[in-house]
Amino acid sequence: MSKLAIKSKKIIFNVSNLEKKHKIITYASLLFLTVSTYFLRSENQTVKIEYATLQEKSHNLKQNMIIFNGDYEDFPLPVWQKVKRGDKFILQYVNKAFIECFGHSFDYNRYNIIGKTNFESFNKNMAQQYYEADIAVSVTGEKLHSKPEYIDKENKIHRMKVLKWREVVNNKDTLIYGIVKEITK
Repeated sequence: MSKLAIKSKKIIFNVSNLEKKHKIITYASLLFLTVSTYFLRSENQTVKIEYATLQEKSHNLKQNMIIFNGDYEDFPLPVWQKVKRGDKFILQYVNKAFIECFGHSFDYNRYNIIGKTNFESFNKNMAQQYYEADIAVSVTGEKLHSKPEYIDKENKIHRMKVLKWREVVNNKDTLIYGIVKEITK
């Protein structure tokens, strides 16, 4: 047992002397960190490129939805379209009248609201009202007349008369359309 202890002390002593003279462990650690940093940096660049690509694709999809729904673009009443994904309803389209009427809540830029759910865009109570109507239309498939609330430019709560209907595309996507028929102040 003492021979093993003496040999291990010799090995430790030799490694210690090498470290003192040549700083082997320090340089090995620095080399490892340098190589790791290089690979992380290149990986980071790849992620940035992929992120920029996804942003561009997202923007193009939003523009395509506006073109696809071009029939509603100049319609005088606010119109929107949502798609059901799981248990969420994601806004895909709003027309010009919608932007004029409700744009104060998203800086009059439709791209600030497209791609979001009601819960990301409105206060909890209103979002819940909108969600319940959306779910009712998506489940029953029947047109729904409702009177939900909205907040105007001066932060006053008003009611509006809304008609919502459902369209199922290719037995896959459930689209919910809505139109504001009247705003009561």
